[in-house]
Amino acid sequence: MPNKPGLKMLLCALTVTVLASGCNAGGNPTPKAEEAPSKASSEPVTLTIFTAQNSVYADESGFDNEVGQYIKKKFPNVTIKHIHKGKGQDYPDLVAAGTIPDIVLESSSNILPKIKEFDLASDMTDLIKKYNFDLGRLDEAALMQVKNSNPDGQLYGLPFTLSNIIMFYNKDVLDKFGVPYLKDGMTWDEVYEVAKKLTRTVDGVAYKGLSAHPGVMMTYNQLSLTPLDLKENKAAISTDAWKKLVENFKRFYEIPGNEYTNIDDFPKGQMAIGVHVAEKVSSWYSANKDLKFDIVSPPSFKELPNTGMQPNTYSWFITKNSKYKDQAFQIIQYLLSDEVQSELSKNGIISPLKSKAVRELYGQNLAQLKGKNTGAVYYSKNALPPAPRAAGLVVYSVNTGKIFDNIAKSGMDVNTSLRSVEEESNQAIQQLLSQKK
Repeated sequence: MPNKPGLKMLLCALTVTVLASGCNAGGNPTPKAEEAPSKASSEPVTLTIFTAQNSVYADESGFDNEVGQYIKKKFPNVTIKHIHKGKGQDYPDLVAAGTIPDIVLESSSNILPKIKEFDLASDMTDLIKKYNFDLGRLDEAALMQVKNSNPDGQLYGLPFTLSNIIMFYNKDVLDKFGVPYLKDGMTWDEVYEVAKKLTRTVDGVAYKGLSAHPGVMMTYNQLSLTPLDLKENKAAISTDAWKKLVENFKRFYEIPGNEYTNIDDFPKGQMAIGVHVAEKVSSWYSANKDLKFDIVSPPSFKELPNTGMQPNTYSWFITKNSKYKDQAFQIIQYLLSDEVQSELSKNGIISPLKSKAVRELYGQNLAQLKGKNTGAVYYSKNALPPAPRAAGLVVYSVNTGKIFDNIAKSGMDVNTSLRSVEEESNQAIQQLLSQKK
């Protein structure tokens, strides 16, 4: 996404003195790392880290809070040169200048169009074995996103942070209409009935029952659908499965009075339910600090109980031309330790670790999450990503958000919209193929 739609990470981490005491600020035991990274080399080195994702890192203090400070404390012999993606600082610019980074932070979905396209990919398998890194500690869906984003099955990266989708609700609106608060584990059908009750106009004020982000809902869908054919150079969205996904979403906007509106209107106070990425606990709180809200797990399809969306994952990659692959891996291994991930978790950053102790620390340092149902972030299991596509196929990103745009803004029916986006995508794919001849 990620920065994917509206995706922003939160800042600030606590000092390691908390860890040294064995307790966090709330008096709870801080989990110890499950595995200690192998002893780092003491040789002075300079490593270049290129962050192609997470706009928080455009500000050097943001990078230092979430990444740099931990590297400096653990590896005092390592000097980090940080480059964030921007004008004159993108993949083509770095390659043309011969400034090849040692480590790249990128969305897992960008392995083919970015990491592979610019000939930076390096399989981490040997380093994982050499330093005894336990892949079983990682969320299965997040790890599979890295593996399935390329056809050769190699592990080019390791997930660093996730962006999970959750459901927000406005307590004041539910109280106003006498509707019970939402709970974890609800189905889309159950939420649909609630949304109908909450869509009303009272004293000239129109209350919306539910809104969500169309692009997010399609791209990270719970049915693990891919918009591209896995074996051929063509789109594949004019299917019964895609129709089911879109119709489930569309019915909410067919509720009289619940016409489509921008999901970021949630802080204004007239939207009862919003389904979006968990990072919105920060930006929506900043927009309206008086908003009385809580969070629960995202709705699930009844045939896939407690299955959330696919996570939007930022991963670390070591480039193939790096002279310091061992040092780079040791840094990544440490950033994925329980020690570092615990500190990030406290500040509202979703961890790829399965550690219950790390997950329970989520949002502990955030005022807007005090007393909130923070367990909602991990309540559902993440939907698995689609299977990898065959080797040699053209790289193309289908604009799945347009599927719903056609319906909401142009009045198309579901079948026509799916067919239209599929045809547009196939034309674009053919153009890309003709350019390669």
